[in-house]
Amino acid sequence: MKQYNILIYGTGAVGIYFGGKLYQAGFNTTFVDLPEKVRKIENKTLSIRSEGSKDYVFSPPIVEDVFDLPVQDIVLICVKAFQTYDIALNLLPVIKPTTIILSLQNGLENERILSDLLGKNLVMGSVIYFSGILDGPSTVVKKAPGQIIFGETDHQGSQREEWLSKIFSHADINHKISRNINLEVWKKFIWSNAYNSVSALTSTTLKQIHQAEGILHTIRQMMTEVQQIAEAEGIQIPNQILDELINSAGNYADVKTSMLKDMESGQMPELEAIVGVVLKKAEKHGITTPVNQTIYNLIRLSLKNIDYQTEEKNALERPL
Repeated sequence: MKQYNILIYGTGAVGIYFGGKLYQAGFNTTFVDLPEKVRKIENKTLSIRSEGSKDYVFSPPIVEDVFDLPVQDIVLICVKAFQTYDIALNLLPVIKPTTIILSLQNGLENERILSDLLGKNLVMGSVIYFSGILDGPSTVVKKAPGQIIFGETDHQGSQREEWLSKIFSHADINHKISRNINLEVWKKFIWSNAYNSVSALTSTTLKQIHQAEGILHTIRQMMTEVQQIAEAEGIQIPNQILDELINSAGNYADVKTSMLKDMESGQMPELEAIVGVVLKKAEKHGITTPVNQTIYNLIRLSLKNIDYQTEEKNALERPL
């Protein structure tokens, strides 16, 4: 297959795993991250560990900025949602009219931010399902099967969808093209909003939450609140989908959510991207969200020992 330039923005678990698959497939894959993160990666070597598979150790180009890179055919955004605005501006030197940008992130607003700053025609809607943890700064341990779902946000099929599918197939990346990607984005967000926040607040795994019947009522209440907001924004989420989302958590065993892992490591969780955005959209549409508001307040209180003066807090000030 032709050599294409692929940029992976972020060296966390998601970036290393999917970027590693693309690098292993022979594509010109470059990683970029903050200088302090790049310096922690010994010998600029990354590795992937998966149960039942041989470890993959690789040494791709890892840079601190993109200014000396050629224009890119594909850009995968794999950073925290509160970094999206700033890294989007950094991408300007390496994009072209045919570049495809996918957000492999949590939250609802990443595609909008990328589209506003870089051009709507460059951004495809996307959803990622992946469970993995970092073992040190450069090794990802894959915990469960991963998948990327993507599609044009106008729900019209395109040649570039098929082209991207061929790239992912060549790299043995599990993926699916969706003709209703906006629904997929909301489905993932409804799940993430409920399970991420409850897991972070209670320090429990998905299995533990799923086995606690009383908590499942709270999960459903949170999902119902977000369901109402989705409908206000033109996305219909049937109750059957909520049932499926609640039941799906039982498939993840003792998996910790990303917010819980962030809080356990003393890092700032994506509270605004996962819960705060619900409160902002609810206010915009005149919808009450008492459960999400309570969960948000309690998590904020639990973050008293973490410096909240970060871009995560600044996300509150950016308009939807």
